[in-house]
Amino acid sequence: MKISAKRLGKILLFYSVFYTILGVFAAAMFTIFLKTLDDRAPKWQLDKSLIGSNPGLSIKPPFPDNIIAYKSNDPKQISGLRQQLDEFLAPYFEKHDNVQDCDNKKFPDEGKVCDFTIKDFSPCVPETNYSYGRADAGPCVFLKINKIFGWVPETYNETDLPQFIENFSFQRNKIWVTCEPQNRNDAENIGPRFYYPDSAFESKYFPFTNTRGYLSPLVAVFFENPKRGVLIKVECKLWAKNIHHDAKNSKGVVRFALLID
Repeated sequence: MKISAKRLGKILLFYSVFYTILGVFAAAMFTIFLKTLDDRAPKWQLDKSLIGSNPGLSIKPPFPDNIIAYKSNDPKQISGLRQQLDEFLAPYFEKHDNVQDCDNKKFPDEGKVCDFTIKDFSPCVPETNYSYGRADAGPCVFLKINKIFGWVPETYNETDLPQFIENFSFQRNKIWVTCEPQNRNDAENIGPRFYYPDSAFESKYFPFTNTRGYLSPLVAVFFENPKRGVLIKVECKLWAKNIHHDAKNSKGVVRFALLID
């Protein structure tokens, strides 16, 4: 059946108007939706979000399967590891106008963030290649708490410290961190560990609110004398009242291994 030119014109006009109106309506709805969003804060936070309210830990530099395997006498590999850490730490040497010194403050002022400087981290410094090239010592592994918008730590006091952190010199407002061998064989091979600048993250750096200039606090773990040529499994945990340990889902804990030749 033939369609007349007049009828065809009416059909084209109808669909042109229909899709124009539909497009305008969709654009208007999308604009209204965007106005409900905050470009600095997620709409769903903490337990209402997919990420939840139990932070995890990450390690730097990253290694495949979290197995820190390297040869301390391989200059090319050590140079690559140093470059990764140099790039990771570079923002900590930059200055922002809304960063303030919080040495004598519990929290930063409104709209400000507390300064976190890379100091007192020796031997975990560039001059030693972060201890990756030393024949007489093990590496430095940097720990960072994964960002969760609005999360505030509930820190321990003197009366409710877990057994694992009772031996630390207690200070208030700290998220403690421990790095321990995962089994008996690892305990024989792991050697002493030292934490820089401290064995804890200070609570003054929380909550994360996406404020300009914010940098996550760090803890560097120096493995002084791990046994070489042996896979050593390590488990690092965060300690606060509202942090629960779930290794399977990487909540409050990170597991990795050392394999140094």
